[in-house]
Amino acid sequence: PLLARYKHLLSLPFLFPFFNKKIVLISDIHYSSKADIKKLNKLVDNIKLINPDYICISGDLIDMAYVKDDDYLISFLTKLGLITKTIISIGNHEFYIDKKRNIYGLNKNLLNKISNIYNIYLLDNKCILLDNINFIGITLEIEGYTNSNYMNIDLNRYINKKYYNVLLFHSPLNIELLLKNYNIDLVLCGHMHGGVTPNILKKILKGRGIISPVRKLFPKYAYGLKKYNNTSIITTSGITILSNINKFRSFNKFFKSEIVIINI
Repeated sequence: PLLARYKHLLSLPFLFPFFNKKIVLISDIHYSSKADIKKLNKLVDNIKLINPDYICISGDLIDMAYVKDDDYLISFLTKLGLITKTIISIGNHEFYIDKKRNIYGLNKNLLNKISNIYNIYLLDNKCILLDNINFIGITLEIEGYTNSNYMNIDLNRYINKKYYNVLLFHSPLNIELLLKNYNIDLVLCGHMHGGVTPNILKKILKGRGIISPVRKLFPKYAYGLKKYNNTSIITTSGITILSNINKFRSFNKFFKSEIVIINI
C-alpha cells in the first residue's frame, strides 16, 4: 500500500509537553467475504511494521450491511486490537437500504460483535478519552450524504476542551458546514476514494478529486491534508478505491491502497 505521512502539531502543546503519538488512518476497506482475507492480512502486516499508538478506521469497514463470512472480519479486527487501540466510525456502507419501503438501518448484530472485541472502540455517535486524546465518532444519517441539511449536528455533546479532539467522520463533503461553529483539532475522513484521481494528478489538483461518490466534479477534500480555520482535515483515499458492488471495480488495479501515518 501507499503510505502517506502527515505531521500534525498540537494546537495547545504547552498542555502536553511530552505528547508524541502516532495514528494510522485507514478507511473504505469494503469487506464483503472471505475472498478479501488476503488483502486484510497484508493490511495487518503493514500496520504492524508501522507500530502506531492508535489505529483509526473512518467508515465503510464493510461493503454491505449484511456481509458473508463475518467471522473473517472479526478475526481481522481482533488482530488489529492486538496491535493497539483501534477506533472505528460508521460510514454509509454500514447501512442497509430498502428503497421500496424507504427504510434504512444498521446491522446491530454485527456492530455488537465488533464492539465486544478487545481494544476495539466502535463510536456510533459516541466519544472515548484515550490517554490525552478525545476520539469522537459521528454517524451521518444516510440522507446526509446527498443533503447538506443533515450537517446540523451538535458536537458540543462530544467535544472535551481540556483535551486534544480527534473527530472520525466518514464523509468530508460539506465538512465546512459541520465545523463552522466548532473547534476540533483534527478530523479524519474517507468516503471520497481519492476522487478517483490517479496519483500522478494529485499534486496538480491539490486535494480536489475528479469526481465524488455523489458524482460531483472536482470535489474539495478528496484526499490529503487541508485546513479549515484552526482544524486540520485529513482524507484518506482508502484501502479499496472501487468497491465490490461498483461495476467499474476491475479498474482497482490502477489504484494503490493508502495507509496514512499521522504524527501529533
